Amino acid sequence: MVNHSGATWLSSAPRNPAATTCVIVGHGVMGRIQGAKLAELGVRTVAVVDPRQAGTVLTSGVPVVGSLDEVRAPGSVALWSICTPTDAHAAVFRQIGRLAPEADVIVEKPVCVPGDVPQMCRLLDAHRGRVCVDEHYLSSAVPEAVAAAVLSVPGAAVTRVVVEMTKHRGFDRARGRFEDRALGALGYEGPHLLAVLDALGRRLGVDLAPASPATCAFDGEWGPDGSAPQDGAEVSYRTATGCEVVLHTSLVGRPRLLSQPSIPYGSRRRHRVLQVEATDRAGHAWKVAGAFAPAGLRDRDQGTLIVLRDRLPPTPPQVLYDDPLGRHLRRILRYFAGSGPNPAPARHCMGHVALLHQWVSTARAAAAGTGTARCGPRPERKVMSR
Repeated sequence: MVNHSGATWLSSAPRNPAATTCVIVGHGVMGRIQGAKLAELGVRTVAVVDPRQAGTVLTSGVPVVGSLDEVRAPGSVALWSICTPTDAHAAVFRQIGRLAPEADVIVEKPVCVPGDVPQMCRLLDAHRGRVCVDEHYLSSAVPEAVAAAVLSVPGAAVTRVVVEMTKHRGFDRARGRFEDRALGALGYEGPHLLAVLDALGRRLGVDLAPASPATCAFDGEWGPDGSAPQDGAEVSYRTATGCEVVLHTSLVGRPRLLSQPSIPYGSRRRHRVLQVEATDRAGHAWKVAGAFAPAGLRDRDQGTLIVLRDRLPPTPPQVLYDDPLGRHLRRILRYFAGSGPNPAPARHCMGHVALLHQWVSTARAAAAGTGTARCGPRPERKVMSR
């Protein structure tokens, strides 16, 4: 799953000058957010591709076209960003390779659906530009701060790691926003969970990959076609050193860590936490928790670091400024300019997709073997007003 050897990911593709223009393919929530962030970093969007809005002009003056073939002078565009639904990523990347084979490309996570991994590998081999995945939790300040706190403890031995990504997606799902039929709840948050684990493992210098079969349980119903449940999932396993790893996501607003209340339907609140438990050489128990998007009145870009020693805080909680997407895009642009390593190589992220697919397949087989269509508690029934 994860390589924590410290190796730097580089590419043999030709180095391009710093990107100044881009085309965004897909103008949903992530397309709009990414376009705004790129503009802050000096990258000008020259066209948006989205058949739902074709023929319109955005308030920024950017034209919206219905297909990639309608983009003017595609070979002169330095950067393309794929923000379409996941099942279209491979097809869009193939079209970009045809129109602009030397362009740099950002692909929104997950990099592709599991069945498209072989095709994406072939397309990557043929593409002459650079490719990076927008898996921005690889660049978050929170794993960095948590790892630094753990490493500051003399002789700390990590015994347990929990990563949680929880929100209530009822309103998103009602609007038809991103449902991964192949990976279910693990398609939406699973890549983030593995990215946080990646970032932590690299900074701690330990391998957090599974050394034994993982247990994967879903919350919700399996579809008649075998599609994975969308309400939530939890994966647990042990590493080669015996460390317990738990990856948890609830998309019906049920937090696991830090004793937070449930998130109601329609709320924009998120509960995204990394927690590490360790013991030091004197036998003291340490717990280090970093919140990416904490509950309460803080801004979304303000995280929190909490450290406990034998259940008592040796220092007050620390407020962290964290803008994962902004930090990640800066790293991507440095990579595209030839001044830094690739922060999220596509093949590495496809390894995450393959691992998630393996876990989902195991859970599907287990559910079929027991003759049950459900895993976990029944979600609350929501009644929507007109």
